[in-house]
Amino acid sequence: MYTGLKHRQRVRKFPARPQQGFSLIELMVVIAIIAIISLIALPQYQRFAAKSKVAAALAELTAGKIGAEALLAAGQRPDDYPYDPRSIGLPGRSSERCVSFEYVFHSFGAVRLFCELREDPYYGTEMFLSLQRDNETGKWSCASTDGLDPSIRPEGCSDPW
Repeated sequence: MYTGLKHRQRVRKFPARPQQGFSLIELMVVIAIIAIISLIALPQYQRFAAKSKVAAALAELTAGKIGAEALLAAGQRPDDYPYDPRSIGLPGRSSERCVSFEYVFHSFGAVRLFCELREDPYYGTEMFLSLQRDNETGKWSCASTDGLDPSIRPEGCSDPW
């Protein structure tokens, strides 16, 4: 009796199925690549965000220059009024980017405007920006505290004051 044929008839060959998902190794490789990219990108994003916050704080501080110049041109000083940064065009006592605004008018025409930056994970606390007016030339210059990273300091701001 010949059984080879019956045996072959019993064994079915299953057609090859297409792959229906990713293997664990493929998924682990993708996760590793994403982790490496995020390790590179996150510090750059934090630096960019900190730089934009400092630039926005300087823009808020710059608004006070116009009011200060107007008072100086009129021969007045903001000391004649109750202390309010809004009297010279600053946003108020504080803002989204600055914990506090302050100003100092000297009798000989020099003016100094201050902004204490809000805490940020990138640059920390107790960082200041300042705009000062030279009484002889009338030019304004920017300065920041010593600890502010030069890569996020606005262009033209000196370090330290």
